[in-house]
Order: sequence, then structure tokens, then C-alpha cells
Amino acid sequence: MKKIKSLIIYAISIIIILSLFIAIKNTKDNLENKSDQIDFLEKNLQNKKDQILNIHKKLLTKNINIENLIFQDGILFEKSREKIKKLKNNNEYILNTFVSNDLIYAKHPYASSSAYIDFYDQNIFLATATGQITYSNFKKFENSKITFNTIKSNIQELIKYPEFFINSQYGIKDILVKDNKIYLSYVNQHYEGCFSTSILKGDLNYSYISFKKFYLSDMCVDQKDEYFKIPKNKLIAHQSGGRMIIKDNLMFFSTGEYRHRTLAQDEDNDFGKIISINLLDKTKKIVSKGHRNPQGLFLSEDLNILFSTEHGPSGGDEINYLKIDELKKNEIPNYGWPISSYGRHYNDNDNDDDARYKLAPLKKSHSKYGNVEPLKYFDPSVGISQIIGLPKKFSGVDNYQFVVGTMGNAKKFKEGMLSLHFFEFDKENEKIVSSEIIPINSRIRDMIYVKEENIVLMFLENYNAIAILRKK
Repeated sequence: MKKIKSLIIYAISIIIILSLFIAIKNTKDNLENKSDQIDFLEKNLQNKKDQILNIHKKLLTKNINIENLIFQDGILFEKSREKIKKLKNNNEYILNTFVSNDLIYAKHPYASSSAYIDFYDQNIFLATATGQITYSNFKKFENSKITFNTIKSNIQELIKYPEFFINSQYGIKDILVKDNKIYLSYVNQHYEGCFSTSILKGDLNYSYISFKKFYLSDMCVDQKDEYFKIPKNKLIAHQSGGRMIIKDNLMFFSTGEYRHRTLAQDEDNDFGKIISINLLDKTKKIVSKGHRNPQGLFLSEDLNILFSTEHGPSGGDEINYLKIDELKKNEIPNYGWPISSYGRHYNDNDNDDDARYKLAPLKKSHSKYGNVEPLKYFDPSVGISQIIGLPKKFSGVDNYQFVVGTMGNAKKFKEGMLSLHFFEFDKENEKIVSSEIIPINSRIRDMIYVKEENIVLMFLENYNAIAILRKK
């Protein structure tokens, strides 16, 4: 009965979407100019999105999750396009994208869907931001159609708040598969309106995974906190970090400050930090502080450097690095936020007297205030996301090369958004010596380098796509 009801509601959702397109067709010729058309269509699209969201919320109250129906027999990806990308050093790369119409939930207004990827034992793992876990053998990508098999789990038993399972700010933040274990970081609701970034862990099983809570912050950020009474301040779960890396028995884990900016400087909490977690006894240690929203994390074993990306305010996206040997010192490296930033608060109208600057001054120097300067910053912002290192057999250059993905949106597009940024790093002088951009024309939510295949795997949020970049 529940399945029939789900099918009926899902059909209604499709009808609503189709009615939108009919409305577009019937009204397009009657509007006076393109500006009116765009405004009209945006309002109608938002109305339809709100209607569908309302349907999904009502279903969840009846313990009916539409995604469970869609993912029941796996999800389909189809090869869409092949493009050639060329760098200045004459290296050519082939970009293949595989698109799915089965991914329906996004965690950002400018995305069509949101998911994270990993590679393990010749399988690509994809975890949607709503907690659906799928996998497919990499060899299947030689075909034009690929089915990702669904792995059932107890996530919906562990996570109860409905916003997690629909279009919202709340959801999965990363997936990591290693040593037959699977880890998921996520926005955890401690109680209504109070959140932290936590980690689930389970034994890898291709039929069913029973997750347990592996890491839980001692405190949460409450949207009713006095800090959010400052004008233009509110809890933002997009600023939650969540990246995970494992080296030996140590996990490096990034956390955001949920826009409670001052928490990033307070060593008595986990927010706005990169922390290490011992996998054996779960003891934790603050590795660095003064972060806003570290959305990328990569450990270079060749350089013994931990690279991170910082999703900044309006301007001020950063690439930062930390020498692992520095961790032996007692002092915690401070990357400055919110004391220092090369950006400004959103919608401040260039007003230095904006109330937010009292507690979060965003000084235009890091070192002057005893903080670590970024390796690079971006102004205007590019919507920086994940960072990975590339070996010479992929990059073709003698210097160490790393690449970062960017997001942003087409409506407010700025150069460098929706792209891959390639950087050459001079390890002797510890600086970037060259950079180059390859436009991808989509938000790059996640990205990994697969050593076994010498490829870069990406999840593209605007195309609902897995993309593969390989050397030609």
C-alpha cells in the first residue's frame, strides 16, 4: 500500500513539473521582454519546487521516502558527452560525463543534486547528500549505460529529522571507504535547531550496512544562540566542513563554524577547526583553528603537507597548507578566521560599520595579527570545493601539481567558477609558480584522484553526473 501511495505522489510530482514547462511554453511569447520572462519563470519554478518539497515533507511524516522507491533497484547513469580539454603545456585530457535522472535532491539552491564519491576495490562509491549509498565496478564505465547498485543501510533509523532527506542545507558531507570500513560525515541534529558535524562508521557490506555513530561533537551550534541575534546573522549549515582523510590510524577531519564565526577561535570546541581523531581509541586533537568552512582536504605524502581549501565569505576563498611536522609543536596553527580574511561579509554594502565586523573584523592581513597567510586567496570568490594532488604521470610537469574544484552559479558567474584550477607548487620555496583553469561548466561538489586508473573522478552538481578526466 505504501509503495502504491509513493508511486501516486511521485506521479503527481512529475505532473507538477510538466505543468511548469507547459506554462513556460504558453507564456513565453506573451511577455514583453527577456527580463520579464526570466523573472516570471524563476517565480514559477520556485513555486513548483515549493509544492514538490511540501509533498515530500508530508510523505516523510508518514515514513514514506520517495528516494527509497527510486533507489530500490539501483540507479542509472548514461554516457552524455566526451570533450577534449587542453592545458598550456600541451597536455590533452578527455572528459567523459555520465548523467543520471534518478538523483532528485540537492543541498544548494544552484545545484540539481548533491553527492560525494570514493573509489575502493575497483568500485566507485556514490553517497547522495540524503544518505543513499550506491556503487558500481569501474570497468562498467566502458559501457554507455551503467547501473549503480544500492546498498541498504540503517541511516534513516539513526537520522530522524526530515530536512536531512529533502532539498535543504542538511545532509551528508563526505564519504570515505578504507580498509573495509565506510565513513560518512553529516550534519547531525542533537536536538531541534542545534547542529554539529559528526561521523558514522560501518563495516563495508554490499547488501546492508549497519552504521554506528563514530564521532560526535561534545557541543552543537544552536540557532537560538545569542550570537544569531546580531543583524544579518543566522545559522548556516552549508558552513559545516566535513572532509575526511585517513593516514595510518589517524583521521583528519574538517569542521565549519555554522556561521557562528567566533567559535573558530575558541579551542574549547570543534567548530571552525581541522581535528585529528585516533581510529583506535577515538581521542581527538585540534590540528588547526581559525577556519570558516574547510570544504577540501588533501594529505600529500610526498610533501608531508596537509592542504585544505577554505570556502570564504564574499571574496576570500583560500588554499591553505600545514606541514605535518608542525603538528609535533604545542602551538595550534591559526588560519585567522574571523579575525583575518581577504573577503567581506555578505551583503554589507561596503559598510565597515556593519554590526558583524565588531566580533568578526576580517582584517586584510593574516600575518600582521599572528595568523597563517593562505597559500593563495581568491577575490572575487570562486566557490572553492575539494582539492587533490596529481602525480607526474597525470600532470606531465616536474613541479608538484594539485587541482581544486569550484562551484558558484551561472546566474552570478565570475571567472574561475564552475571550473578546475591546476596549480604547480614549488616545494623548495613553498609557493605556487603557475596556474591554469579548465572550465567544466558545472558545480564540482566532490573530486578524487584514482591512482590505479590514473584518472580524476568528479561529481558534477548541475548535471547530476559523474565525470572522468583522463590523460589523452
